[in-house]
Amino acid sequence: MKELPNNKRGKKRVLFDKPRSYIMGIPVIFWLLTIIITPVILMLIMSFRQKVGYDISNILTLSNYLEILKKPSYVKILLRSFRIALIASTLAIFASYPLAYYISRKIRKGRHLLFMLIIAPLWISYLVRIIAWRAILGNKGLINSTLMALGLIKEPLSFLLYNQFAVAITLTYIAIPFVFIPLYTALEKIPVNLIDAARDLGANEFHTFINVILPLCIPGLLTGFMLAFIISLGDYIIPMQLGGTGGMMLGNIIWSQFGFAFNWPLGAALGFVLFSIAAVILAITQKFGSREGMLYE
Repeated sequence: MKELPNNKRGKKRVLFDKPRSYIMGIPVIFWLLTIIITPVILMLIMSFRQKVGYDISNILTLSNYLEILKKPSYVKILLRSFRIALIASTLAIFASYPLAYYISRKIRKGRHLLFMLIIAPLWISYLVRIIAWRAILGNKGLINSTLMALGLIKEPLSFLLYNQFAVAITLTYIAIPFVFIPLYTALEKIPVNLIDAARDLGANEFHTFINVILPLCIPGLLTGFMLAFIISLGDYIIPMQLGGTGGMMLGNIIWSQFGFAFNWPLGAALGFVLFSIAAVILAITQKFGSREGMLYE
């Protein structure tokens, strides 16, 4: 290692004459290329190809993206997917924030036990959790059976299942652990002396929360919202199991194009639209939130 002359700021520049640092970075670069970049590039190339009969043409074209724009049904389902994902993410924030705040700031004994209980659903099969919610919301499920036993209703409530309401509620439940973890981490890292200083200056609990706690946990809040939104936007199993025809999302269309219709180029174009939306959400989150606390660096 050689030292070069000082720069304008007075700092010494160091030149590594050994390629060891670059060699150590090769596995990481190879992993990123294999797992992340290559599949995205292949999907992008596939989205510009076209299905001709039972074959896929190698001629590059914009016909798939033009078809998405021309068909109102695709735009309608995309907007519906965006709306459901936004609702589920917002509900997950409102459900997770009080839990994260209470466990991280108010509880001393048993905090780790409560933390594990919140994230315990992640240990259960994804499909099992979905089927459980179908049993809860069904005509003979827990909610309808309880209400009928109490005499509050005479017939089962039909709006609980096979619609957008069921999809949004189930997506909220699935997203809560992913929102809770970054929120809990951000709240736990807030120094106690800042809160004590605010109280010494005459701020009550409400003003301390608004002016100190909430601004400092914004990175965790944005990270949780981002994770919940991306997970909800791309899901297709929950709409398939609980959404019915009215709760269909764009993920279902993509799955059908790759499965039943065998129109991989159109499915890739729809998938790249979702990928682009997720990338924009990620960029906005990194712009308005501190990089500290972000899960994606």
